Amino acid sequence: MKRFLQLSVLLAGILCLSNVWADGADDKKKEEKKKPYKIPVYLGNSDIDSGFITKNLFDSLLVQGLTSKDTNGKVFIVKSFMLTFCERNIYEDSVGNLMLYTDYYPEYCFDSKLKDYQQNALLTRTKKGDTVIFEDIKLESTDSTKYAAIGKPMRLIISTSR
Repeated sequence: MKRFLQLSVLLAGILCLSNVWADGADDKKKEEKKKPYKIPVYLGNSDIDSGFITKNLFDSLLVQGLTSKDTNGKVFIVKSFMLTFCERNIYEDSVGNLMLYTDYYPEYCFDSKLKDYQQNALLTRTKKGDTVIFEDIKLESTDSTKYAAIGKPMRLIISTSR
């Protein structure tokens, strides 16, 4: 009889734990489903959203600003974004050793285009090896519903060839 009670308590404990673990797995699945769909964002009127880009092409598309449309062709207006310019530089320490460092210049922009001073700085300072990151992109639909959305981040690396 004592062994029967021990086995029944053990089985009841196992069933309770399996229910708790199952509930935790369901919560994780719900959290994964709640992640919003990120709409693709492009540099200028092109299909470039990340990867390597030549300096000349980058300069010409940067002037046009950011554009966005989803897979169905619905156009979105870029309301704001975070721009991070990652400039690669070579420095020399006190002994004369060369060191490669990256300087980060973040800037928050409140339109689909950069301000004149931001644009001029990027056009003159970008060179091969630099990276420009567009993230935290806020979008709004063009129709009357004013649907707000999140844009997919872009990471562009300036290179000599594409």
